Amino acid sequence: MPAERRATVSALIPVWNGAAFLSEAIASALAQEPAVDEVVVIDDGSTDESGAIARSHGPRIRCVRQEHSGLAAARNAALRSSRGDVVAFLDADDVWPPERLSRLLRALERNPDCEIAQGRLQRMVRDERTMRWELVDESWRAPNVATALIRRSAFEKVGLFDESVAGGDDVDWLLRARELGVRETVVDAITLLYRRHDGNMTNDVAADQRRLLRVLGRAVARRRAAVAPGSAGGKLGERS
Repeated sequence: MPAERRATVSALIPVWNGAAFLSEAIASALAQEPAVDEVVVIDDGSTDESGAIARSHGPRIRCVRQEHSGLAAARNAALRSSRGDVVAFLDADDVWPPERLSRLLRALERNPDCEIAQGRLQRMVRDERTMRWELVDESWRAPNVATALIRRSAFEKVGLFDESVAGGDDVDWLLRARELGVRETVVDAITLLYRRHDGNMTNDVAADQRRLLRVLGRAVARRRAAVAPGSAGGKLGERS
């Protein structure tokens, strides 16, 4: 019998003025084994060299530019522009560790009823003495789509990211997925190296907590009102 076809993989990288780190992020996606089938970079109206850096990596990169619309809109644009059976998100300032893709693919292959395979993240910070980026702390699980590999079918059920959620759009999406019964499997491996630097949205702890509380409040309101949880983000192929 012929071997079962491997799922095709789209690596999706939204970027807004991320020239300082984008090249390393792209390189980490291209270095995966098995190789990703496409890398889609959404240049969200950058005013730096992000677009040129993406294009410098050659024909394996498809770079799409749009007016600055925010992270959720950039993720949605990447989804619409991609073709893979499964999708993997990577923020422009983060890095995928080696074997990230192979571990998550194996998890989905072993669990065909699951549509999300989730790993752990580990922070990296710059040592001001050596100016090198070093891994710190223990790894942990977090509600972050960038630690996961997601079947496209999950987005067909749940919808796209809600572009009205300014920060926390991925937590909102994951909550909606769980409310709809989308099944997950957990991988005991680090699948994202999360870079801490001056430009992180989460540096303002109070603002980050307010965003999380708003997302959680929306989830509670959905349940109380019995609103269809997949409706907020729109359908794949539609504009939110």
